[in-house]
Amino acid sequence: MAKSVWETLSAINVNDHTEKKNGLTYLSWAWAWGVLKQHYPTAQFQKHISEQGLPYFKDDQGFTYVAVSVTVEDQTHTEVFPVLNYKNQAVQNPDSFAVNSALQRCLAKAISYHGLGHYIYAGEDLPQGDEPAQPAAKPAPKQSAGKGSGMIKTTFMEFIPVASTTEELVNFYKKNEGTLKTLEELDRPSHAEVMAAFKARKEQLQKEGVADGV
Repeated sequence: MAKSVWETLSAINVNDHTEKKNGLTYLSWAWAWGVLKQHYPTAQFQKHISEQGLPYFKDDQGFTYVAVSVTVEDQTHTEVFPVLNYKNQAVQNPDSFAVNSALQRCLAKAISYHGLGHYIYAGEDLPQGDEPAQPAAKPAPKQSAGKGSGMIKTTFMEFIPVASTTEELVNFYKKNEGTLKTLEELDRPSHAEVMAAFKARKEQLQKEGVADGV
């Protein structure tokens, strides 16, 4: 009997692809999306747009939220996530970078509802059924290049053009250095393409008169 989406994704150990910030653990959205697409190529996500045509919603006090839906095999889960500052505090009237960061975190959390990395948000240390490695155990083999690295590359290529300033581009790069390193280990040509895209976007933004540089 074939495994369900939840059984497949919840069994994956994501610990090497997380980062901690002010006591909270976040899963790399690019890695999570790449793994999801590797297992379920038809998976899709949707960033919900307000009536004003903006990728966020405001409450009566000006606090801002984003919403992302992820669909896997006809099952859709939607997450609503507050826009936070660097101290993980909800903010009023956030800038575009804060909104973009919230969308990335919201995407990762929406994916977790399908199983991938769910245990992080449940406060657990390891996925269900995973046991601590024995002292003499050999390290797990690295994932071979292929669909997984291709999906990670595609995800970066989709999001790099979204950066509207070089500062935003640099912050985006720094937040995903771990995923970029993984991509380099899996697929050097794809990593080179992504780095070239970062460079090209930076040069484009500088030509448009953006002052802050890499």
